Amino acid sequence: MKFYNIIFNRNSAAFFLIILFHGNMQAQKGTQSPYSVFGIGELNQGQYAAFAAMGGISVANSDSTIASNANPAMYAYLQRYRPVLQVGLNGRYSNFSTATNSTTQQYLGLNQFQLALPIKKNWGATFGFLPYSFTGYTITNYDVDGEDTLSQSINEGSGAITRFFVGVGYKPVNKSYLDTNFSKRDTSYTIKTHIFSLGANGNFLFGSSTKTQSFEFLTNVASYNSRVNSALRLSDFSADFGVNYQYYFRPAHTDTLTNGSISIGLTYAPGFQLRAYQDLFSHNYLGSFYGGSYTYIYDTVEFVTDYKGAVYIPEQYKLGAEYRIGWKPSRKGERLLRIGAEVNFQKWSAYHENFGSDFYPTYYKDRLGLGFGIEYSPVIGNDPSISILSRTNYRIGFNYTQTELRVNNTDLTNYGMTFGLGIPVNVNSTNTSINFGASFGNMGTTANGLINEKYVGFYFGLSIIPDRNELWFVKRKYD
Repeated sequence: MKFYNIIFNRNSAAFFLIILFHGNMQAQKGTQSPYSVFGIGELNQGQYAAFAAMGGISVANSDSTIASNANPAMYAYLQRYRPVLQVGLNGRYSNFSTATNSTTQQYLGLNQFQLALPIKKNWGATFGFLPYSFTGYTITNYDVDGEDTLSQSINEGSGAITRFFVGVGYKPVNKSYLDTNFSKRDTSYTIKTHIFSLGANGNFLFGSSTKTQSFEFLTNVASYNSRVNSALRLSDFSADFGVNYQYYFRPAHTDTLTNGSISIGLTYAPGFQLRAYQDLFSHNYLGSFYGGSYTYIYDTVEFVTDYKGAVYIPEQYKLGAEYRIGWKPSRKGERLLRIGAEVNFQKWSAYHENFGSDFYPTYYKDRLGLGFGIEYSPVIGNDPSISILSRTNYRIGFNYTQTELRVNNTDLTNYGMTFGLGIPVNVNSTNTSINFGASFGNMGTTANGLINEKYVGFYFGLSIIPDRNELWFVKRKYD
């Protein structure tokens, strides 16, 4: 088995142009995994750098300086008058190995564009693009007799499904009260806050994937070779929903412990159908597509265009919790520690395709993912008089996934460690930040004729927030 290099996205200059960003996302192969041959391809797990660095947890995060689309209820926590423009880039360097061979591959590509808008008090909205799944692989098998290579079988695939989303979040409950305890000589005061928010995303998914299977004789040039091209085009609408509850407690005496909070987030994405069209072209030919001696099509075996059907994407649930504690050891600023965990489940065993009759593939099963992450901030804020190392956010995490794939009666798992930094940018009292992340993981196994991937993932994100002199949605007043 031999793998070929898949992709390096070259259009990195299109960071802030939505149309160019979308064009790149459709053109790039955002994976090089041979497992993307199945179904709609490899699901995009390349999250924004800040979340990827914490094991992928995001549904309970309410950081107003980072835009998240994982839980639409979080749009309501955006800082008023200060939108967030966010772009993300991710890549992966992988070593693929079987029981006898190995090869290395890499890719790099744009992964997110999002604009989050605090439209009014307790309301937030967002829109953006991000990949939903990728197909990208080239696998070659040779039939060898002694020192002679008799034939080659080549499987290739490319394509992507893109998600365009528009979402809104609302915070109907934001209640604070003073809890007074007179049981001690010194009266202590604790300010407690209950916050509840909810939100929804409307999504439009669209894209295509192309798969090609070729068989060529290498020793007998007079033999007829065969080739099958199949294309799948998908598009339709979907929705997902989210809620969040947060409880804050803050003692009035701020010399030691200053605050703490608990956040719980829950999301639900109902199952939906994608409208699908299939194209198929199967033919015999003389010569070689890959040897540069292709001559002509000898016989068309099958030719089908625009065969209409549907692909069903199953429902998904996510539940996350986060505990935050802050303290003020000195006048320089407040420290913050965030600890979070998340579980997600998607019923991929219900995935099916319908082109005249239902097809339930045996290689899909239910998907279960777990994530855990920690973030430590030595000083909260962006005071330029404090060192950059003290204002940097330090992140670490772990994730484990029982993937949706069962191949050769073997369940495939994916697990790894993650690390990252969030570095503030000192520009006129802005909360703009640059985020970096890295992951070290393992996917699959070499048992039962399968392929194991050991990878290093790279994540880069830029969150741009206007400074206090460039506030948005401010109602102007004139005398």
